[in-house]
Amino acid sequence: MFDFKKVLLERNTFVFSILSRINIKLLVTLICFAFLGNSIFANFDSLSNQVITSDEILWLLLGIVFSFLSIIINAYAWKFLIDNIGCDVNNLNIVKIFLATNIYKYLPGGIWHFVSRYNTLRLEISNEKSIESILLEPILMLVAGFFFIPFRGFNISIYILCWSSTLVFLPVFRQFLIKKLKAMKATIFTNNDNIKHRNLALSSQNISTRMFYPYKPLFVEIIFILSRFLGFLCCINAFSIGSLISLGELISSFSLGWIIGLIVPAAPGGLGVFESVILFALGAHLPEAPLLASLICYRFVSTISDVFASLIYPVKRLFKV
Repeated sequence: MFDFKKVLLERNTFVFSILSRINIKLLVTLICFAFLGNSIFANFDSLSNQVITSDEILWLLLGIVFSFLSIIINAYAWKFLIDNIGCDVNNLNIVKIFLATNIYKYLPGGIWHFVSRYNTLRLEISNEKSIESILLEPILMLVAGFFFIPFRGFNISIYILCWSSTLVFLPVFRQFLIKKLKAMKATIFTNNDNIKHRNLALSSQNISTRMFYPYKPLFVEIIFILSRFLGFLCCINAFSIGSLISLGELISSFSLGWIIGLIVPAAPGGLGVFESVILFALGAHLPEAPLLASLICYRFVSTISDVFASLIYPVKRLFKV
């Protein structure tokens, strides 16, 4: 007799096994690349007609300045976060470590800036605290990004939803979050160290309950997002489309694209994902060709800024400043 339930169960098991093997981040990134590539191809003639004069160059240079400053601000936010955790790192220059390792995010895998920071921090503080400071930093960035999303318009439910993300740093939620993150991300560190995965999971039980809400790191991280946005706004203004849309809608879309680019991408630095979100969110409000040109320039601006920031201390050492 034909067992329909058994066949259906086997079929579903097969489908789920296939889905579990798919790299969702890579799939989303490829879809975004296809979407972005199609937009560039469709607007190729208009893009090639975009003219960059001295005024545009000045705007782009100003964008580099804001983007460069944002990286330094981000480094100080991490420093304040480490202080908030209760770590004694007087022997380490946290800002220098951040700036020197930030460029590693462009390496394949997108984890090497975390691994490098961990390998440096664990020489001075415990493995648990080192991992905690590294895992909480992206969460801090996400919460800061959510701060600007409701600015698109006045919708009280959106404000409550986005701003309630700040609650994750309350001690009771923060402990739970750290434990879950350690369990999820342990392989990043165990694959590059002699620490056993089981021991790392057990160490989650040793999280200090004496936590203070990270007001200062969060405030500085919000300034980081704002500075990052100003760099993006300079690129938008370089192609004379900034006046066609409200600043609230622009910073809201920027924050959304930045958050998704931080969470989803398989490509380094959110390449393709950030641009696709912005294009999808603003394409109906702004001329597509100048918007594409702005996004391409912003990618160059942000990458150049990362390179410049990573060279600060080597240049200071070279000139003995």
